[in-house]
Amino acid sequence: MRKASLALGLTGVLLAGGLAGCGDGERQEPAQQPAAKGPVTVEWWGWAPGYDKAAAAWNAGHPNIQVKFTQVESGGKGGYQKMLSAVKAGNAPCLAQVGVETLASFLVEGALEDITPYAKESAAKFQPWALNSVTFGGRQVGVPVDAGPMGLIYRKDVFDKHKIAVPTTWEEFAAAAQKLHEADPKAFLASFNPDDMYGFSGLAWQAGASWFSTSGDSWKVSITDEATTKVANYWQGLLDKKLVEVKPAWSDAWFKAFNDGEVASLVSAVWMTKVLEESVPKSKGKWAVAPMPDWVAGQTVTGNVGGSPNAVLKGCKNPKEAVEFATWMSTDRGAFDDLVVNGGLFPTTTDGASLPSIAKGRPFYGDQPIFQVFAKAATTVAPTFAWGPTTPAVNDAFNTEVGKVVTKGGTLLDALKAVQAKAVTSIKDKGLSVTE
Repeated sequence: MRKASLALGLTGVLLAGGLAGCGDGERQEPAQQPAAKGPVTVEWWGWAPGYDKAAAAWNAGHPNIQVKFTQVESGGKGGYQKMLSAVKAGNAPCLAQVGVETLASFLVEGALEDITPYAKESAAKFQPWALNSVTFGGRQVGVPVDAGPMGLIYRKDVFDKHKIAVPTTWEEFAAAAQKLHEADPKAFLASFNPDDMYGFSGLAWQAGASWFSTSGDSWKVSITDEATTKVANYWQGLLDKKLVEVKPAWSDAWFKAFNDGEVASLVSAVWMTKVLEESVPKSKGKWAVAPMPDWVAGQTVTGNVGGSPNAVLKGCKNPKEAVEFATWMSTDRGAFDDLVVNGGLFPTTTDGASLPSIAKGRPFYGDQPIFQVFAKAATTVAPTFAWGPTTPAVNDAFNTEVGKVVTKGGTLLDALKAVQAKAVTSIKDKGLSVTE
């Protein structure tokens, strides 16, 4: 996410969030609170696999800062609403797992603490684009944890059977889709998911999109920018030729298609590799991973989907200790190596590619060390993409409008124009200034 000069504090929203500007726009850095005297307990809410083990490992070696981890429902299934309600009630945990796509939404709700004084010494340990994703107006509101660099996850057995070369460009991807479907009319190279805005955003991210940005005191919405239009038209072409299957993401039918080889690939984030291992176990050993196809041969740019920083919620009495733990979990080699093994998480640190677990082969993927592919991809993630302050509303609009296109007709670009309009309205409804 691009660092935004959020002069939007002038709206009063960021005043509530503690990130308001002063004077001529220079921002006052909040005073760093002294370390607590005596043992403290940092409450932490999240849902990622392996987090409980990370808390236990920390607690064993840090008797003066104990972390109490509570597993909650994932954000979209109620976790975020529980966090926001706790902030309003004054009983929120100090630390919470908040996806990068949702941080701005929490910010405009006044739910985040400025952790810049406690986090600045560790800034150089993270990939610049990952650090930018938790930074607004030069102020850091979260500690990066995992990332979702994208790649091509494919059924090697299906590709081999039909003598399909692994596509390195999107042009080759379209040709492979046609070749496979002609060879087997029941088979498709990919599935298009009308209810997966986040997956689509990763494709747009790679192409150079920047859906949200700020200019002066206003948010700018650009969901129909040139890069996104290119991506929409590309997939529209595949849909028109019926070269991709249409299925809801995460549905039983979707996973069955992968398991049966009916759908032979997906372009997705690194964390999807773990999901497939658990969801389609009968296809173990038949999968492989390659880099995400490029738009221009030899010009590698990668998209990203997901990543859940640990944010310090408003009202935390021990922000220094909360950031100390969060930074340790994200940067300690042993701690994060365990998260790779136990949860399939992918590091955002500059040295993450050298973790022992990154070099290990995974049996589900024919013992290919697949994380090495994503490690290289993480160094080429485009730095320009940004999320806005009303992501849930935009997601709902995407699901509704794109769903209409695949069931009733129209084009993806038509749908995105409607999403653009609803995104603008949703920001205005928050009392924020917005332009297109």
